[in-house]
Amino acid sequence: MACEGYQALPVRTGYEQVIAHRTSDLFAYSARKPGKVISKTPEGIQIEYEDGEVKGFELGIRYGSSEGQTFPHEVVSNLEVGQEVKPGDIVCYNTGFFEQDYLNPSNVIWKAGILARTVLMEAPITLEDSSAISKRVSELLTTKVTKIRRIVLNFDQNIHDLVKQGQAVDAEDILCVIEEGLSANLSIYDEESLDTLRNLSAQTPLAKSKGVVQRIEVFYHGDKDDMSDSLRALANSSDRQLAKRYQAAGKKPFTGSVDAGYRIEGEPLALDTLVINIYITADVPAGIGDKGVFGNQMKTVFGEVLENEIKTEDGVVIDAIFGKKSVDDRIVNSVDVIGTTTTLLEVLTKRALAAYDS
Repeated sequence: MACEGYQALPVRTGYEQVIAHRTSDLFAYSARKPGKVISKTPEGIQIEYEDGEVKGFELGIRYGSSEGQTFPHEVVSNLEVGQEVKPGDIVCYNTGFFEQDYLNPSNVIWKAGILARTVLMEAPITLEDSSAISKRVSELLTTKVTKIRRIVLNFDQNIHDLVKQGQAVDAEDILCVIEEGLSANLSIYDEESLDTLRNLSAQTPLAKSKGVVQRIEVFYHGDKDDMSDSLRALANSSDRQLAKRYQAAGKKPFTGSVDAGYRIEGEPLALDTLVINIYITADVPAGIGDKGVFGNQMKTVFGEVLENEIKTEDGVVIDAIFGKKSVDDRIVNSVDVIGTTTTLLEVLTKRALAAYDS
């Protein structure tokens, strides 16, 4: 899980430049051999090595799952079509965990966390390695969590007023209107009678969570020719988007056509039915009960989000409160090294800027 405020920190171990070369392409990928970029779209990038091998990667929003939750990842590339790459150059990277290295633009640096001015003291809030954080830190530690709303339909049903990608929704908002096949295609009734039948048969699934609709996908078990017109149009649109996304990454395109092996919460998708997966992503700030880490290894549980601003005598805002005993019990010196060195770097930066301006 990445947080909105993550950044490359001033005090580093050196391994921040290495991690991107030791992970999967969901997080970062570095070129293995000399080559060049042969295609790039918002959905994917492809590079061709000198030996003829072609590698492709998805760009844009990708989803990962952990412990029953879904998290969106934004993967980008700074390369352009025709640009040459050499071994070790970063082809694509996850903006939640990495940022471009200003001193070496062909590489990226791991965004290890946020800077928070922390006071070390014993108080009820620091008991048993608990801690308190300010509202600013809570917002900097905002994460994105995606809820997948699944709507299962029979092929003979119709769908209207489906939410659009990029649309903001609340928990009680209607995602779409579903009509049973019996009332959807009757032309023997007048408009008033037809409206009555539609109201009686309509189903209106709710979003059940607040956020923004990031993606809509359709998977179906059966022949599209057996679908109602509205479902067929929706399935065709989803198939085009799926194919476009995978073709851009140089992968074999596929459609939303599945068999009985496709399961929804453990249940197989029956013949002549489809499922609409609506991805709703929300921002979740850090709060009471969430876990965090001070320094590089001191785990904590946030016991309070401070409502009032706390300052030192000289007016410096305090971002967090943690126990000094919690540090001593771990027998580590990272707090002293990071705290003093970062503070000195801030002072040097201000003096360097002042000297430059003068």
